[in-house]
Amino acid sequence: MAMELLGAAGMTPELKQTYDRILLSVAEQNLVYMNYGTKKPIPARGGKSIEFRRFEKIAVGTHVLTEGTPPTETQATISTVAATISQYGAFAKISDILETQAFDPIIEEYTRKFGIHEAEVLDTVVRDAISAGLTTVQYGGDGTVVGTSGAGAVGSGDYASAAEINEAKRTLARANAKPIGGRFICILHPDNVKDLYDDTSIINAFQYAQVRGEPNPLFTGVLGDWMGVRFVESTNVWVRSSYGMSGADIYEVFMLGDECYAISELSALQSRTVIHPRGTGGHTDPLEQYSTVGWKAALAAKVLNVSFGVKIYVASSRTPAA
Repeated sequence: MAMELLGAAGMTPELKQTYDRILLSVAEQNLVYMNYGTKKPIPARGGKSIEFRRFEKIAVGTHVLTEGTPPTETQATISTVAATISQYGAFAKISDILETQAFDPIIEEYTRKFGIHEAEVLDTVVRDAISAGLTTVQYGGDGTVVGTSGAGAVGSGDYASAAEINEAKRTLARANAKPIGGRFICILHPDNVKDLYDDTSIINAFQYAQVRGEPNPLFTGVLGDWMGVRFVESTNVWVRSSYGMSGADIYEVFMLGDECYAISELSALQSRTVIHPRGTGGHTDPLEQYSTVGWKAALAAKVLNVSFGVKIYVASSRTPAA
């Protein structure tokens, strides 16, 4: 008896593919650099640059007074740091056919993805400003700050460790840097976090000194705090490919104190998404054939005090780095 089938031997035009109307998520970075800078906006009509001033410490001496004789006057030194705003942005054109006939909501999805794009761009701008501005460098495995080996000698085994963290913390403490919210901030890559978890000094501290149960970092996988340092994990860490010994990839880990760097935005021109629907383009779109969606932002980032931050160059047990 004849039977209608669905498939290669039957009614193949009726064999369709089901589409999930919820689009898949994209891999988003954990963006952190905007969180720890001193934030000073530029007001409306205030130009596009900002100047920070600092009264330097007055040198400590004996300052013994001679009876009846005034001492030599003391003069203060004022230092300035300037930062200039730059604008950033991106946009896309969406045709009328694509917007109205596509299966997925194109404008909405572009808006979401541009939001992610904006955050990643601005986070990278701040990261690069910190990297360019910090001059105190610690090389993994060297045991010193501004060591003699240089990044070219950092390689296998020179990983993020309790010893490296303590060395960077000592450097900041000797410079009289102040913690941020009670902790120095250490920003590092997941590859570096893995190496820290391989350090028995770190693991033993969590095992014996941390609270028991599910909140313990050994269960949560979140490093949290150790020895006055708060670990912050981000994939947006500068990985310098083949920069170290024997072609090792080098990771740029930051240890930061309060007021190490500043972030400035324009109060009157804050970051935003900009959407122009079809029909609003005037003579540039005479037949109303496309919409545009994008974002723009104005931002400046600048290191304020080079003594309040340390760059740590380390390798990773992952070879090569992803």
